[in-house]
Amino acid sequence: MALANPYQQYKEQSLTTLSPGELLIKLYEEAIKQMSLAKIKIKQNDLSGANAALSKSQTIISTLADSLDMRYPISKELREMYIFIAQYLTKANIKKDIQMIDDCIPLVRDMRDAFEQAGKISRTVAAPAQAMAGGRAI
Repeated sequence: MALANPYQQYKEQSLTTLSPGELLIKLYEEAIKQMSLAKIKIKQNDLSGANAALSKSQTIISTLADSLDMRYPISKELREMYIFIAQYLTKANIKKDIQMIDDCIPLVRDMRDAFEQAGKISRTVAAPAQAMAGGRAI
């Protein structure tokens, strides 16, 4: 029986121990990374590599759209934004258009930053509440 790659094991374990908010941030970061990689691949005329990178970013964005809890009003707006970005990335992939990719990166980056800030605020608010409850989650 072959031993698994230690780095891969670490990577998988670190993902399974992330909070939902941390996982969301990682997904945004991976989408941004794949879009940036696609731009490099287009500049290198590696159209297959660009397609692979853009397909990964499209999959991430589509998964985010599909995972929304539609009971919340913000979910409708987020879903529309995700669908717009996914469709725009599809067009960018077909055209291999760097400017179209550049149009999407700030949108995804802004969403990542907003959720990162919300997570910080949530942790700041939750910490005093837990302290008042004697360290128990309330």
